Amino acid sequence: MQVYREIPTITNQQRGRPADLTGIVSVTDEWTVARHKETAEEIIARIDTPFVLDAGTGMYLNAILLDVPLAPKVDERTRRLAQTVTAAAANPRRASRAKELELARVAQPGSIWDGDPRYDTTVIYLRPPRETLDAAIARRSERIAREGLLEAERMMEMPAANASVRDSIGVRELTRYLIGEITLQEAHDQILTRTRRLARRQMRWFDKLAHTLSGRSTVSGRSTVHLFEAATLRNILNCMHDRISE
Repeated sequence: MQVYREIPTITNQQRGRPADLTGIVSVTDEWTVARHKETAEEIIARIDTPFVLDAGTGMYLNAILLDVPLAPKVDERTRRLAQTVTAAAANPRRASRAKELELARVAQPGSIWDGDPRYDTTVIYLRPPRETLDAAIARRSERIAREGLLEAERMMEMPAANASVRDSIGVRELTRYLIGEITLQEAHDQILTRTRRLARRQMRWFDKLAHTLSGRSTVSGRSTVHLFEAATLRNILNCMHDRISE
C-alpha cells in the first residue's frame, strides 16, 4: 500500500532516508505483484553496487528475489464474477484470485517458493521480540487513527479508488468512523488488531523464506536489533519496502 501517494500517513511512508517504491502511483491506479517486480527490476538495473531490499510484504519480496512464474491479469468482468463467487471464503482475496484463473482457463502458476534465487543474495533477518513489535504496532496504530482522518476523507471523495486500497488497514476503519458506523476508538482498536495479524503472517512468511533460501543463499538472523545497529543500517540500506517503525 505504500506505493499509493494519497495515503502517506495511513501507510507509514515517512522515514529517515529515501525510499524508491513509496508514493509513486495514485489510488485510482492498481498495483500488482507483476508491476512491483518490473519496477523493482528497473531500479535494480540502475544500481552499480550491491543493493538492499528492506522487506515488507512477503509475496512481493519473493517475486523479486526468486525466479517464479506469475499468472497473467484477467479481464474486469471475470474478476468481478470471481469476487462475487468467493465473497464468503475464509481468505476472499486468495480464493478470488484462484477462481479468476479457473474462469479464464489459465493454468495455475508454479509455487512462489520453488524458484531459484535471481541474485547473489544474503538474507539479514532482523526479528524483534514480540513485545517490541507489539509496542511499535501500538504506536503506529495510534498515529494512523490520530493523523489519518484527512486522508480517509479524501479517499471517500475518490470513487475511482481501487478496492484493495479501500479495504486496506487504516482506510477501511477510518472510513467506517467517518460515516458513523463505529467510534474513533473502535477504529483504532480494529487497526491495531489487523496490523498485529498482518505482522504475525509476515513473520511466518519470512521464517519460511529464510528456511527456503538456507543452503542456497547466506541467511543471518538476529532476534534483537540494538539501537546503534539500527542507526548504522538506516544510513546504508536502499529502502524499497515497508517497516513497522524506525
